[in-house]
Amino acid sequence: MYITWSSFNNVRMLLMAFMPIIIFYLIWLVNTSEGIRSEEGTLLDLICWPDGNAIPVIIACGSIIAVVIELFGLYQLFKAGLTKREYNVTNGLFYYIWALIVMVIIFLAIMFYSGLQSTIIRAKIKGGITKAMLRYASHLPSKVAIDRLQTRFRCCGRVDYQEWFYIPWFTTGENVATNAIANNRFVADNVPYSCCSKDVLSPCIHHGVTKPGVIYKYDPSKHLTIWTEGCEEKLINEMMSVSWRFNAVMSLIILAMIIQVIAVRYLHTAYKNGLHCGNQITCYAYLLRSATDTKIQQTVNTRRKTFRKKKPKQTRTLQWVTESSQPALKRYFSSSDINSSDELLKPIFE
Repeated sequence: MYITWSSFNNVRMLLMAFMPIIIFYLIWLVNTSEGIRSEEGTLLDLICWPDGNAIPVIIACGSIIAVVIELFGLYQLFKAGLTKREYNVTNGLFYYIWALIVMVIIFLAIMFYSGLQSTIIRAKIKGGITKAMLRYASHLPSKVAIDRLQTRFRCCGRVDYQEWFYIPWFTTGENVATNAIANNRFVADNVPYSCCSKDVLSPCIHHGVTKPGVIYKYDPSKHLTIWTEGCEEKLINEMMSVSWRFNAVMSLIILAMIIQVIAVRYLHTAYKNGLHCGNQITCYAYLLRSATDTKIQQTVNTRRKTFRKKKPKQTRTLQWVTESSQPALKRYFSSSDINSSDELLKPIFE
């Protein structure tokens, strides 16, 4: 296709106005990734390390690199509107196109890894929460992880609150076998304090949950003062929601980068073929080089070479003709003839 200078400049300005929006969403990805890593990622890390930090860190690093590339492209597009003699950005636009292609591949790989990792994490969460619950009494990091998990998601236990009835979580220093829950050996109807509901105004009854109390008029058959839902499903839903949010934003960024690659490629080929601020002509541009494009480029290059070769030859030919004609003129015309002709023409001018 053929591009005029006005079309070239309009597309360039549109890209420059469009790029800050992409940079904004890339910065949003970095900020959100850090927030997820410090909140849900830390919880997930305590349950099944290192899955909580892997995806947010990868997304943040990829987004930072993409911001640098977008700023580089913005600078190159700005210089493309200036004179080519002072600011030649042919190579800069070429490098920018390939950097965008690499970033598209990286973001696609991150999305694929995120989907794959979400499936793996879903399987790990079940065993991770159960293991942390069994180590609640003897392992401080596990206790911290479970307490933060139950407080953050307003849940109690992995599936429901009754799982705590089969774990001696309040006996400090006692090691519990990993198959304790599977044996269904009842310990006590107690749950940790982190299971207490914040929505109930009455005092939290987390010891003897199933027993009615006279002092606080506690009746477990009517209402409980603890969370009853399990943490596994809530944590999985939160991770899937975060994953879908990241993938949606990255999909939009990938689509925007593909549009940028196509637009900048046309600008690059037109700029390479001679279209710039100092040479505002209609110039040929293409997306992918074909046989026709190669022939056109070869014809343009041949014409340029021919023009460069002919110019000195024509100068030398004119000089040779001038020098060779001077003796012949002197031979055919004597000085007396030239003087007489001057005398004859003098009255005319007078």
